[in-house]
Amino acid sequence: KMKTVLKYVEEHYTEKLTIDDMAKLTFYSKSHFMKFFKVHMGTGFTEYLNDYRLTMAARLLKSSDESILMIAEESGFDNLSYFNRIFKRKYGVSPGSYRKS
Repeated sequence: KMKTVLKYVEEHYTEKLTIDDMAKLTFYSKSHFMKFFKVHMGTGFTEYLNDYRLTMAARLLKSSDESILMIAEESGFDNLSYFNRIFKRKYGVSPGSYRKS
């Protein structure tokens, strides 16, 4: 079931993904899915999803000239300030600074 979830995230990280969606995918209740994911991955689903999206966004920042807003949206973030905040938390710099470095 974990392979199914990780593959689904890989293929759909640009879309709105909820714990509800993942619970349905695994045929678990929401609470059982959250526990299952944390036990197997060592992190919560939302944290994992955001980390995956940030990794993809970082790649796009280095490899494309698209605006930061476009990259945030393409990586599955619909709120630019939230994207900027968690990007800086993970990488220690803003997306703009990351691109320049």
